[in-house]
Amino acid sequence: MPEHPWFAIDDPDEDDFFEFTATELAFVDALSDRTTPWAGTDVSGLVCRSDSWDSLVAHLTLLDSDRTRHLIDIGVHFYGDRVRGDRLHNQLLTLTDSPSSWHLEATGTVEELAQQSAEWFRAVLRKPVVLYVWLNDDRWAYAARFAFADTNQTISQVYNEDLAPPGQAEALIAAGHVHGQGWIQTIGLPAPTLYQHIRGDLGTAALPPGVPAVTKRGPIRGLWYEGIQDEQR
Repeated sequence: MPEHPWFAIDDPDEDDFFEFTATELAFVDALSDRTTPWAGTDVSGLVCRSDSWDSLVAHLTLLDSDRTRHLIDIGVHFYGDRVRGDRLHNQLLTLTDSPSSWHLEATGTVEELAQQSAEWFRAVLRKPVVLYVWLNDDRWAYAARFAFADTNQTISQVYNEDLAPPGQAEALIAAGHVHGQGWIQTIGLPAPTLYQHIRGDLGTAALPPGVPAVTKRGPIRGLWYEGIQDEQR
């Protein structure tokens, strides 16, 4: 058994800040019991309350393989008689505006919702995460993208215009591969130079043909940012 099980609340009687209800505590206990047998030490699981105070949030934080970079938060919002699960905002822990293809929507009893939530967490953790890297002149990493390789959903990405091939950034912007305040989306790039398997079941991945795999990576410079919905359905 792990020393610190996911979603465990050490002393709910002293946790006045979140004011968990008896129903919420029962859900957390049931969810923790169901995930403890297979909970990994490379993922942390916590419980809190949503900013709107209308739900309890049980969430997991996934890290890069070297455990230095935050990848993604996934979790469920529990409303007493139903749950909703998906990718969460990495600070607010709110659900995405557009549900992913792997989102969870369920109603039922506390025990039923805990079981369905545990199965959903386990299924998402099995999803293959890969790092795609684009090299300029086979030397400089000018772009990189963490993605769920089964649905092609971007987790986080970086694009360094200073290191990119001349004129490429302008072409991507003209083609509409840009979001928000000028965040270039790497989904518009050609096939990556290489990829690295980070976690999950690579057997379910739909990888670009002919792209070699590596086990080590060089430095990747630039500011990382999340992607918009770009799944292949």
